[in-house]
Amino acid sequence: MTAPLIFGVFPLGLAGAPGGLVSGPPDDFEAIGRALEQLSGGRASWLTRTYVNWAGPAGTASALAQIGQLTGGGPWDLVLCYRDRAGDVRGWEAFVAEVVAQYGQALAAIQVTAEANLTGVPAAADGDYPGARAALVRGVLRAAEAKRQAGGRAAIGFAVSPEVDPEGSGFWPEVRRLGGSDFAAAAEYAGIDMYPDVFGPPAGPDRLPASVDWVLRTYRERDLPAAGIGPQVPIRVCENGWPTGPGRPEDQQARVLETIVRAVSDRRAELNVTHWELFGLRDADSAGDSLFCRFGVLRDDYSAKPAFAALQRLYAELGPA
Repeated sequence: MTAPLIFGVFPLGLAGAPGGLVSGPPDDFEAIGRALEQLSGGRASWLTRTYVNWAGPAGTASALAQIGQLTGGGPWDLVLCYRDRAGDVRGWEAFVAEVVAQYGQALAAIQVTAEANLTGVPAAADGDYPGARAALVRGVLRAAEAKRQAGGRAAIGFAVSPEVDPEGSGFWPEVRRLGGSDFAAAAEYAGIDMYPDVFGPPAGPDRLPASVDWVLRTYRERDLPAAGIGPQVPIRVCENGWPTGPGRPEDQQARVLETIVRAVSDRRAELNVTHWELFGLRDADSAGDSLFCRFGVLRDDYSAKPAFAALQRLYAELGPA
């Protein structure tokens, strides 16, 4: 039988990772806890996804302290974002190894870099920073080595954004050149951040399943093999969401997310897809005009949009018992 789909969510009220694109009212951690309990229905917990920026060796101590504050709860899916303008990949490797050594037993997953293939969006993706591709490859290799040495349990992986023209960027061949078979063996999952009908051409409800299929299938059959990564390495949908706002009604958000989750679930066995994670739980700013303000399935006062109840039902049906 196909394993159940593992669900996760980014629970905080900002977009683009720490210090990112938009923000709004402060987070209410009691309300977050109640919402996560409601989503899970008291069953196995949703993964809680969070992001920590590393901007160079001077910030290592504070980043480690930030991670240390997380380990009492969870289960946490931690994203280590490479945001060093100096391009100190060696310092980054040391930081990643330290995270795994100290916290690899307490965390559920450690994602090494965030969209190292996406340039031009420095507040939301690592690809704009010098040495990002080397940071991805060498970071995963060091993380895997540290896990072997420390006996950690956190799954080590990475996540990228979909590429329409991978030959134009040269990303995957360079990953293979930098990491070879060692990188392919070290990656325990390969993540994809996908936002059909948000970024890129409009999909519309009828075409959403085909859009999801294209993203997952090209990732599995075209991109990952170019890096030497075979079908035994699971795919995780690490980010997916659909914002509300002008021209984007809340009831449509519920239909879109349900369509996408079911399309992902339908491909679990064929494409070895194991996770789907929501970006995000609550709006950054429900009164804001930016597209990034209203990705939540809760408004910024923690009142529920229709998509919240839809995800409760989907988790009960498709998630772990």
